[in-house]
Amino acid sequence: MNKKLQVFVSSTYQDLQEERQKAVEGILRAGHIPAGMELFIPANKSQWSIIEKWIEESDVLMLILGGRYGTIEPESGKSYTHLEYEFALANNVPVFAVVLNDQYLATKKSSNINLKVNEYETEKPNIDKYQAFKELVTSNLVSFVQDINQIPNEITLALQEFIKNDESEYHFKGWIRGDEAIYDKMVQKDENNKLFEFDEKLLAKVNDTLENEHFIDTIEYISTYCSYELESTKMIHEFIYEYSKPSNRFFNKDLDELFKSLLSKLDKYLGHLATHFFPKKNRQYLYPELNIDFQWVDDKGRETYDRQYRMLSEISGETIDEIRSFIFDSRVSLYSPKENGNEKSEIK
Repeated sequence: MNKKLQVFVSSTYQDLQEERQKAVEGILRAGHIPAGMELFIPANKSQWSIIEKWIEESDVLMLILGGRYGTIEPESGKSYTHLEYEFALANNVPVFAVVLNDQYLATKKSSNINLKVNEYETEKPNIDKYQAFKELVTSNLVSFVQDINQIPNEITLALQEFIKNDESEYHFKGWIRGDEAIYDKMVQKDENNKLFEFDEKLLAKVNDTLENEHFIDTIEYISTYCSYELESTKMIHEFIYEYSKPSNRFFNKDLDELFKSLLSKLDKYLGHLATHFFPKKNRQYLYPELNIDFQWVDDKGRETYDRQYRMLSEISGETIDEIRSFIFDSRVSLYSPKENGNEKSEIK
């Protein structure tokens, strides 16, 4: 049976965006399912629990380690990337790391001198913590690379090795097509297989757009600065328009309901922007009658702005949570053993 592994991709974000894309390329090339929490720095323990759940549900954690330690989690004093790696080890999730060697980092720096590639370049460097983390990583399964094009190859080879040793060592849960899981009991109809394949391709396209078109970045920016250019929300408008078409419906009923909920939340978010932001000097502003430092504004005006800001923060948070939940729950709905016109099974 062709078992698909869910691979959690972990790395620092801003300095390794191209490398993450290459990692996803390698995972897909090997026929497996990439997962990750790009753009997601947990603001509280409940949000960190989402990451923990995602790692627990994954079969392998794939780390890309560059020259940066990453954003620090206040209580532990460790970076989120470090915590993800340790959590995987503590929960017996197999780990594999691609480590960018010194030559790689030097070449990367020379191609973009403004990019902070190494930990010592950051405002508050944590060099000792980075070195300790790197020692932990290199004590486990690891591959060193000096060129970006080596990344997908190394990851593909590593996943092939994981699958090779699955029955003897790992016993991955994985995901497999339902017709393979129940082959000895019944024959899956070709029509159902085609519906599943349609949903699988459509979901991959949807999640790729959500993760790579910076939806969350845009929403967080607007919530933080209370202003934006109309062009920055264009991709959300286009997403809703494109995927509201009948031809872009999912056949899996649970998945279709999840997607309707996401589209509804995005539409509600854009509606909020349309009714609470107003144009001023080629930008849209929240309650623009107030200048940014509140000079010459009475108490009533300040209260109005505070109320508008709280409403914006609330709907922004809800929309971001909906996006993150959909990316995770949609995969569960597609591959879980439910009869929605295209029965699929999870192998334990």
